[in-house]
Amino acid sequence: MKKKLFLLLFTFAIVVFSCKKDEEVKPYVPPINPVKGMFVLNEGTFMYANSSLSYYDMEAGTMENNVFYRVNEIPLGDVAQSLTKIDNDLYIVVNNSNYIYKVDAKSIEYKAKIEGFSSPRYMLPVGNGKAYVSDLESPGVYVLNLNTMENSFIETGSATEVMVKIGNEVFVSNWSNYYVAGASNKTVQVIDCVNDTLVADIEVAQEPNAMVVDKNNHIWVLCSGGYMPPQDPALLCIDPVSRTVINRFDFEAGADSPDGMAIDGKGENIYYLNGGYNSLSVYKMNVDNTQLPDTAFIASEGRWFYNLTIHPENGDIYITEAKPTSNGNLLRYTSDGTFVGTYEVGMFPSYMLFN
Repeated sequence: MKKKLFLLLFTFAIVVFSCKKDEEVKPYVPPINPVKGMFVLNEGTFMYANSSLSYYDMEAGTMENNVFYRVNEIPLGDVAQSLTKIDNDLYIVVNNSNYIYKVDAKSIEYKAKIEGFSSPRYMLPVGNGKAYVSDLESPGVYVLNLNTMENSFIETGSATEVMVKIGNEVFVSNWSNYYVAGASNKTVQVIDCVNDTLVADIEVAQEPNAMVVDKNNHIWVLCSGGYMPPQDPALLCIDPVSRTVINRFDFEAGADSPDGMAIDGKGENIYYLNGGYNSLSVYKMNVDNTQLPDTAFIASEGRWFYNLTIHPENGDIYITEAKPTSNGNLLRYTSDGTFVGTYEVGMFPSYMLFN
């Protein structure tokens, strides 16, 4: 479930019911050159199991929606959270349904349904034939054997969220303490992914919701600050070698709510969403800057910006736009912020993955 909707999606679910009209389901034909494309994962409405997978063909400029259902003739599930591609396989993490689908990355044909999680969030390949899976309701990280699809577990004492890997260590944020009693929601934990052991805790700000790695191999952590006082929204830079915070930029508590962050292919410029609820704009900041930007790089102008990502080669900016009661959109901009086009996707589009 998208972070800023954690307490609000249930309200939407009471008043929103999205259903398809009876219509012929057209088969999905994979693009000839799937490398020039992007998957868009649509969360759907909480408790209605109407999440979906879309595919944007960049060369043709076309969008294909509901591709998982069209190929497999089964629903994706309740609240699709994230995507991970490993070799020729695509893993679709479905948070509220508590499972991960494994499909062929090109044809989207079903391969496996992986269960045994409490509330899976993100998946990260870590080498040695395994991947880590973070979890909203469990105090640690699941270790998934990619050959047998079986799980083991690393106890960390806190629920886990986004992850990045540097060398033989995985840095994982502790975003929520709602389900795990006594857990932290203001730390980044370090796991030795060779021995699958917790080795350190780094204190950051409240509710770290996104992390990226820059050109200097430093980790940037975006923290929303939470929704209840005291709030401390901040953007922090961590040195992974010393495991210390080497820079911190504070947002205005009570006014700012940063959420969603990406970095360009060179690791030089960070892009993040910030503003008030449902009115987040895109901000751009060079990693060598000494202060946060004052003005938005791309203003929302009444649209509900939901997430963003940057093309690693040409720097194009992709933003998902959510709508409370209808399908959302994928918005495309060039690297200088020039608008390119809008493409309709599914309900609450969030996670994007270049193929």
